[in-house]
Amino acid sequence: MSGTARRSALPSGKLAMVCAGGGVTGALYEIGCLKGLEALLDRSVLDLDLYVGISGGAFVAALLAQGISPHEVYQRVVSRERSPFGMPPPLARLGLIDFARRGRRAPRVLLEGLATALGGEGRSAYDALWALFELVPAGLLDNSGIQEYLAALFRSRGLSDRFADLERELLVVAVDLDTGEAVPFGSGRRRQPGVSKAVQASTALPGLYRPVRIGGRDYVDGGVKKTAHINLAIQHGAKLVICINPIVPILNRGRRGPLRGHLSNKGVTYVLDQVLRIALHGRMQYGLERYRREHPDVDILLIEPTRSDMRMFAYNIMRLSARQVIVEDGYRSVLASFKRHHGRYARLLRRHGITLRDPHTLPALPRPAPYRSPLGRALGGALDALESRLRPAR
Repeated sequence: MSGTARRSALPSGKLAMVCAGGGVTGALYEIGCLKGLEALLDRSVLDLDLYVGISGGAFVAALLAQGISPHEVYQRVVSRERSPFGMPPPLARLGLIDFARRGRRAPRVLLEGLATALGGEGRSAYDALWALFELVPAGLLDNSGIQEYLAALFRSRGLSDRFADLERELLVVAVDLDTGEAVPFGSGRRRQPGVSKAVQASTALPGLYRPVRIGGRDYVDGGVKKTAHINLAIQHGAKLVICINPIVPILNRGRRGPLRGHLSNKGVTYVLDQVLRIALHGRMQYGLERYRREHPDVDILLIEPTRSDMRMFAYNIMRLSARQVIVEDGYRSVLASFKRHHGRYARLLRRHGITLRDPHTLPALPRPAPYRSPLGRALGGALDALESRLRPAR
């Protein structure tokens, strides 16, 4: 958390929500956190000025910008529905067309590889084997289902898929594969494509999903360059930035740690997962230190799991099956953080006209929704959000 200036008047700037990257698990964690924030703050998270979404967080930020209540999203995620929100297509499909196109090159590539292996000049069979990677597509899966799902959801609610039609400002970050530039769709002249297509581009994890082509350019996951892009919120006039970051490295103390042994003993997936978390979290911490120095008038409230939170580490960042465990963990995480730092958070939020309720008065987990039908849950979520806006702080 940053911000050292102390003034009696409220800062004249925007209030922003940044939903950082973290795959499917990260998006679920953020939904739980938002549910907790709705219960804690006297201002709904739907009433902020700016939303920034990266990777899995882009999906969540798009829902917020469209006015879809965290109450409803949370209840539908923890429901027994097989596909929350009636999700029609799979979010990812095997890119069979790309495999077929690449397969046509197989005879040429194999002949060239054989010639390389037999050609001498220090070349070996390893060089020929490496050449076979030319047959592998740019991504194993096609994530166009994400675009189709969001577009269908917006249509079903009479919502526009155009950035220009949003009542709330939304920035969805993807990275241009050929230039390395981080592109904030929804900003300035970047009002095309639609919101759902921009989210698809922002969630295109390299290697797993093929790049998404927009306007003749290829885009990949927005977290490739930065995890959160808090700087974008600051550049667009934010004086308070609430950032939810799902990805932190696990704190494992050998035999005394939660895994009862070294991470390397668990196999390569644990090693790679931890290395990724270390790299992403290191960039986040470096960015926060720089923002503190360069923007002392900006307050940043960072929400993330504790490093001993095994629920966030035990599930791969792309896993959907444990959705209830993760969203509930996000809710608990917010409550625990606000209990630990109640006084400090209350003072910071008060500077921006937001009153904080006593986290000790809130239930350990939200009550289950009394509505079984999707329409009932949608109406219930809208009423809960309205109540959150009208209810006085305790």
